[in-house]
Amino acid sequence: MMILIFIMAYIMNKFTINFDELILISSLKKKSGIITIIHEDSDKLSISKRLELINLKDIYVELDYRKINSTDILVNYKLNAEGEQKCVVTLKPVKFNIKENFTINFCDHNKIELSSLEDEFIEPIYNSEINFSEIAIQMFYSFLDSYPKINNGNIKLDNFYKKRLSENKNNNNPFEVLNNLNK
Repeated sequence: MMILIFIMAYIMNKFTINFDELILISSLKKKSGIITIIHEDSDKLSISKRLELINLKDIYVELDYRKINSTDILVNYKLNAEGEQKCVVTLKPVKFNIKENFTINFCDHNKIELSSLEDEFIEPIYNSEINFSEIAIQMFYSFLDSYPKINNGNIKLDNFYKKRLSENKNNNNPFEVLNNLNK
């Protein structure tokens, strides 16, 4: 019987919100719970464009929140994303598969000194509203490889650049003529 009560309490504290939806802290009636952020294809397209991804095949965001008081909330994020971004050398697709967990402490902006805020995992709350999706996208961007390379960087650059040089070779260029004299 005790297990059934625990399962019912767990299920009752679980709900979904739309991507980019602003949530009032007062609308979170329970002290703790789980929120799943749902998205549509247009949301994935918007994220892909914003982060300059080739495509975003899937993104999943789940939040496990705990209200500290009526104005502050601690949120554990679970972020899974799969897609492709451009190789910095060849501009060909490089796959990514991100599975990260992180914690953000949301605090009323009146309680914290924003000019001296050093903890990157504290987020100010304005007008008692939180956009959980925005934080997820910002963290997602930080987890992406800044310099993705195809085949983990094992690119034969000699062939790549020789091909480019031969395509761009201009025999009328005076420096190219001088360069050919020495050969």
